[in-house]
Amino acid sequence: MKRNNINGIIKLGIFSLVVSIVGSSCLKSVSGNTDFSSLKPTVIIPEGGMSNFGLDALLFPPTDAVDTTFFHLNYAATDVAPKDEAITLAVDTKALDAYNALGGAQYEKFPDSIFSFTSTSINIKKGNNYSDNIPLVLFPGKIDLTKNYMLPISITTVPAGSTISGNYTTIYYHLVGNPIAGVYNREWVRYNNAAGTGAPFRDRFADVVIAPIDGTTVQAPSGSAGLVYVITFDQNGSTLSNFQVSFTSASVAASGVAITGGPTVVSANPITGVYKFNFTYDNLAGGLRNITDTYTKK
Repeated sequence: MKRNNINGIIKLGIFSLVVSIVGSSCLKSVSGNTDFSSLKPTVIIPEGGMSNFGLDALLFPPTDAVDTTFFHLNYAATDVAPKDEAITLAVDTKALDAYNALGGAQYEKFPDSIFSFTSTSINIKKGNNYSDNIPLVLFPGKIDLTKNYMLPISITTVPAGSTISGNYTTIYYHLVGNPIAGVYNREWVRYNNAAGTGAPFRDRFADVVIAPIDGTTVQAPSGSAGLVYVITFDQNGSTLSNFQVSFTSASVAASGVAITGGPTVVSANPITGVYKFNFTYDNLAGGLRNITDTYTKK
């Protein structure tokens, strides 16, 4: 099981946090000194809010059976919690509807089969101003990688005398779909010459995942040296065109080879689900190689 702690436990300074969330207009000055006595404790999800939307995209490998991500609650006050403070959370379909009403990419609610969220009653323990880890369990192997999904989780109730943050009420967990993402059978063919002539030195098959990065970008593993393709395309309704391919700079740096040509798109057919890419490299020991990776959607 992999675990993803989005931002870690965020312990914000008490006075600066309260001022930034509640606003200086709520404060008053007494004999030239700032008076914090009227401020109510405010409960926030520090990893939440629209300002953290991009950070709340879930990017677990789709071949994983189970993964877990965490978030937290903060009790923003002029002092730590005087006793155990009970707070409730819930999946918030109204927040999903409000997001979709803004236009742009549209999201469906997470199907029940792909997640488990049971930690709906949370305590801020006496003497603390933040909660323990709050888990969301994902089942990546059950996710339809072609669809956009969202699971907004919101604060619903807070202790008497407290208030809910206006900007950090909700965490917008989401999965970005891509029309060509999914499980593919990859054929990897290697020639021990730059021209790719004669009989292949190797011809191997393996099941791999073409994983979504965003709605028009995916990554796919080559059969060579840990290289990873980045595949982009244009989308106009259901029509996909202008396929382009490159390698991630990190995978090239780690490969220990010198790319001498490509990668290039040999063919890309979203109707049949077949994509073929070619490149050449020097293994830096005098060996020139010609590689073709062909992906056929299962």
